[in-house]
Amino acid sequence: MMKIEQVLKLLPFTAILAIAVAISCTDHDIPDPDKQCERSDGTPRFYPCEFEIVKAEFAKGLTINDIFATITPQNTDVVLPMQFAWYRFSQNPNTIDVTFKVKLHVKRIANASVQASSGYILDKPTGRPATIASLYSTTVFPPLHPQVPIELQLLPLGQTAVVISDAAYHISVEYLPPLNTPVYTNFTGNVLYAFHNIETTKTLIATPHNYSLGVDASEAHIVINPTLTE
Repeated sequence: MMKIEQVLKLLPFTAILAIAVAISCTDHDIPDPDKQCERSDGTPRFYPCEFEIVKAEFAKGLTINDIFATITPQNTDVVLPMQFAWYRFSQNPNTIDVTFKVKLHVKRIANASVQASSGYILDKPTGRPATIASLYSTTVFPPLHPQVPIELQLLPLGQTAVVISDAAYHISVEYLPPLNTPVYTNFTGNVLYAFHNIETTKTLIATPHNYSLGVDASEAHIVINPTLTE
């Protein structure tokens, strides 16, 4: 059997170049940032978004690699059995608090337009899926949340990093007769994740841009539409 070096010697230069390009495209699938980033009203964002949240994975308990559900920007519905939560607490019979571990897969699709001298943050405001994106206001930015790992700041174009976070929910419970079956009628919690380059967001919320929605100022965001079950 001929070695790859021997095969390449027999190929013309154009064929070798084509092979190299094919390998490069396979290893580094980089979307066009200008086509990956729009504001909520459909208009282009002033700066290209740095990141794309490729998917979010929900883990069983604290076993972070034991995944039971995955969402994507195109499919945000997810069923969250409370038996898989790593934290569960009932202050009274009519409320339950649960927390899940989440792995966010974040891909860099553009270099920073504004130097990330203040680092990056992951914000996850509490709300409901139907309203959270439109209520996520820049008037409270920057939020008091810890910065995400420095690896995200150094992430090369086209590469993906994993950021581990939590999804916490406060749930109301009703018990239906005749078997006192629990029904989870209402909840609030983490249904939005948004990554910010702090300096870029500060620029976008200031004059002359005056961005009022946090999702428009973020480098990437994803809305989750969960259903909580026993």
